[in-house]
Amino acid sequence: MDLFASWSTIHEAKKPSARPSTSAPEEIAFKYGWIDRETLLTSAERYGKSPYGQHLKNVADGKLRY
Repeated sequence: MDLFASWSTIHEAKKPSARPSTSAPEEIAFKYGWIDRETLLTSAERYGKSPYGQHLKNVADGKLRY
């Protein structure tokens, strides 16, 4: 495999996914019932329209399935 092919393979593997690849403490807390939906939405508002804020809002709205 040449250098370009190797880079292409790594680049494809590193493409961002629709969901954050790091843990979201608020999401975990909500999933386990440690915080309620309103608290989760308040956290989402703090992050504004960022991908993280949008992710938290989607979790609160039940748009993600595990």
